[in-house]
Amino acid sequence: MHYLLTGGTGFIGTHLTMRLLEKNSHQVTVLDNFMSSRPSKNQVNNCTVVQGSVLDKTLVDSLVKECDQIIHLAAVVGVRQAIKKGLDGLRVNFIGTDNVLEAATKYGKEVFVSSSSAIYGKISEIPVPEEADCLLGCSYKSSWLYSVSKLAEEHLALAYFREMNTQVKIGRFFNVIGPYQTGAYGMVVPTFIKKALNNEPLPVYHTGEQTRTFVYIEDALNGLEYVLDQGLIGRVYNIGGIKEISILNLAKIIISLTGSQSQISFVPYKEAFGDSFEETARRVPDINQLQGLGYVPRFTLNQALLEIIDHHRQMGQD
Repeated sequence: MHYLLTGGTGFIGTHLTMRLLEKNSHQVTVLDNFMSSRPSKNQVNNCTVVQGSVLDKTLVDSLVKECDQIIHLAAVVGVRQAIKKGLDGLRVNFIGTDNVLEAATKYGKEVFVSSSSAIYGKISEIPVPEEADCLLGCSYKSSWLYSVSKLAEEHLALAYFREMNTQVKIGRFFNVIGPYQTGAYGMVVPTFIKKALNNEPLPVYHTGEQTRTFVYIEDALNGLEYVLDQGLIGRVYNIGGIKEISILNLAKIIISLTGSQSQISFVPYKEAFGDSFEETARRVPDINQLQGLGYVPRFTLNQALLEIIDHHRQMGQD
């Protein structure tokens, strides 16, 4: 099987590439513009890495033509990036995805489209199933740009499925964590761990009562593989964990697991992100549909955090 991974040098893409390369029958081509990541040594040595953009329609067409299956991960990542580079995010998530889907349709290739739990917005339904309504904030709040673009991306993919019979599957990832994830773009777990290992204050936004449900990268990739192998065409699947935790309690656990002397510093949203930011209070996935395919998360949150802490220590904390 020859896979094309767009955005393949990012956090999820790096882990997925290494997993696919462990299966010697697989060939991997990675497409990435290297704006927020670089290929790992394993990617450089064992697969084809192409520097370029999903916005390059001709390049996408040529790469899709040569592969068997596309895993479309390319996106502008992180809260700060989504706010500061809203146009880039909209273009990549819509025009770039359109380029991928058009080529996949042309050559009859199956494509997995990576979406996000951000599309649910401020919905209060917990846990949230795939069929739930979305509740997004005011267009003056630029923090919703990412959510809007990913929701539009899903609608685009499903329109291709309905009207062009494109072989599309969609996975909504919920707060994936693991080694090689950077805190540079606002990801909370690597930010907290790096600061805890340096005995620096951990920045908890607002009151810290907002909750998330984290999933370890190995579990997330297992979920992705279940969707690829057994998921239905034209369906959306939540890919996530089980344990809901407040950001304040997450900070306390990381301080405890690292043996850190760090204190917790409460930071107002306005100070961190400006006036254009609005937060989602809770984010918990309903994963019954994915579990129906055989998916079972195997890593507890503490196990996942210990793996990441060990990685940071081995790598010099970043």
